[in-house]
Amino acid sequence: MNRVRLQIQPTRAVGFLALVAVLTVAISVAFLLFNLRARELEHARIETISLTKVFMRQTEQNLESIDAVLKGVQERLQNPYGSQFELNSVPTHLLLNARAGSNRHLRSLFIVDAEGNVVNSSREQPLPPTTVLDRDYFKAFLSAENSSLFIDRPVRSRIDGTWNWHLARRLNSLDGKFRGLVVVSVNVAAFEQLYNYVKLDFERPFSIYLADGTLVASIPHRESQIGDRAPELGTDRLPVAGDDVRMLTHARGDGGRQGFALGHTDQFPMLVSVTNDEQEALYSWRETAWPIAAGAVLMCLLIIGAAGLLINELNREDALSTELSGANDRYHQTIDSVMDGIVAVDEAHKILVFNPAAERMFGLSASAALGSPLELLLPQKVAHTHRQYVNDFIGSGVASKAMGVQLDVTGRRSDGTEFPIESTVSQTSIGGKRQMTAVLRDVTERRRNEENLREMNVQLRQLSESLQTVREEERSRISRELHDELGQQLTGLKLEFSWLCNRLREGREVTTEELDGMRKSLDTALSSVRRISSELRPLILDDLGFADAVAWQAGEFSKRTGIATKLDLAGAKVVMDQAMASGLFRIIQESLTNIARHANASQVDISIRCDDKDLILVVQDNGKGMANPERRRDGIGLISMRERAISMGGFFLVLSDLNSGTTIEVKLPLQLASFLGATV
Repeated sequence: MNRVRLQIQPTRAVGFLALVAVLTVAISVAFLLFNLRARELEHARIETISLTKVFMRQTEQNLESIDAVLKGVQERLQNPYGSQFELNSVPTHLLLNARAGSNRHLRSLFIVDAEGNVVNSSREQPLPPTTVLDRDYFKAFLSAENSSLFIDRPVRSRIDGTWNWHLARRLNSLDGKFRGLVVVSVNVAAFEQLYNYVKLDFERPFSIYLADGTLVASIPHRESQIGDRAPELGTDRLPVAGDDVRMLTHARGDGGRQGFALGHTDQFPMLVSVTNDEQEALYSWRETAWPIAAGAVLMCLLIIGAAGLLINELNREDALSTELSGANDRYHQTIDSVMDGIVAVDEAHKILVFNPAAERMFGLSASAALGSPLELLLPQKVAHTHRQYVNDFIGSGVASKAMGVQLDVTGRRSDGTEFPIESTVSQTSIGGKRQMTAVLRDVTERRRNEENLREMNVQLRQLSESLQTVREEERSRISRELHDELGQQLTGLKLEFSWLCNRLREGREVTTEELDGMRKSLDTALSSVRRISSELRPLILDDLGFADAVAWQAGEFSKRTGIATKLDLAGAKVVMDQAMASGLFRIIQESLTNIARHANASQVDISIRCDDKDLILVVQDNGKGMANPERRRDGIGLISMRERAISMGGFFLVLSDLNSGTTIEVKLPLQLASFLGATV
């Protein structure tokens, strides 16, 4: 009876432990996969919100460029000089043609008189009789004296049936009466081309709506839904300006649900959305989950199998020797089948075990390795150090230890080539003698992949810097075109007006004072052109250098806002690279803009200095500050400054608290600044 109990109880114990082990593995793996899935979904949500904010800013920039064209025409036709031109005159046509040509994405720029007739256009003349009395953009300016930008819903062209989007501004006479409208027509398909990088880089559906939910443009293009309220918006309350980006869901065509982020732009009544595809977001998770799940199943099977083997061994006490022999055979088979190299040595560092995986790893046969010293597998330069390390490990009494995590282990193949190894070492006592067993894994490929990843990150940063350089070059080109071409045209007009003044002094009805006033208006226009040119890219940055450009910007800021500025530009002399100078100047420019808009400050300190390692830019104000500046990282201005600093290989920091002002700090390594300057 006692013997029966001794046979049964261990068997039950082994079965119970196997069940506990299987349940532990299953629950652990399930918990791991669930957490990984939740993490992937959260990452996708954050990425979607970030993309939405980026596209909101891009949309604002696109609309600002279009509105700049409208404002330019409005200002020219409402000033004392331009108000003398008839809306259907040739000078007005030339003005429209020149302004429309400044933005290649505009389909046309045209003038509507107070009766709703299209009387002039940037296109070829003469115009066919056309009325827009039925258009919403005309009705909007009849009902009230509205001088702001009006954005209409898309309509189909009466000429070719394509979808067009109209933006309009009111034209007044000198006495303030309604004179007509200046309207820009934007082809929806051409406007969508501005966002083609969405398909190339992100493969996310992207949409732009009016504030009431009317679909304006989308990628991919949705021809049948343009001009109507987008079905995905449903009946939910739509975001307004100042709201955070909101996550919503809508029904897919297959009956499922799909999430998307929706936000309202700050400057225009527009909504922007980016779709968050859950199936796409979980793609990498599925690739990871399948191997983990398969490994867990295999482990459970191995546990069950091991438990069965152990139970079987307990029930076969009479064949212990036979089973021990079988176990020994299975041990060697296991060693031989393991994909990792296994090498065992004695206390004298002689090789005792050398499995087939080790043969393939070192290019050495087992017959040649067995009995040889362990130094045969090591580079000569590390052999002594490794021998001492193994001796210390033997003396430590530790059962096992991983090598390659805290310590690089290097192996040597039979041909003399060296390669990195990840090693786990254990020791045991057999017959009173110490034996060390190492499980070896060749990590050459993994190290190569890590290096490739680092190189890719460097290439991505170089690409970002190249894109920034291209943007700055384009801004410089536009600045010079405004200054050299348009400024010369206005100067010619000034000379013509002077000639006309001389003629009128000979007996014409127009007085000299009136003509002098017109000449002064032209002078004002020339000053405005030069100011716009300087704002796009100050010529002083190219002509006199970075320090003078910063001083000029600070002076202009003080004159415009009344806020005192204090400069310390001792370290500006090391900024010799054009890209770095442009990046730092834009950061200063954006910081001053934020201070003027939000800080309510009376003093701004700008310093550029160098310490032992870094070039340091600090912009500090004494304004009202802000609580928890880390929560304000999603602001477009801060994002722009942070991205500029990172693209230059630098570090960006914001320090602020309520009633304590705000400090913006940018650090650039001096080595990088010196290298870039040397390559100029």
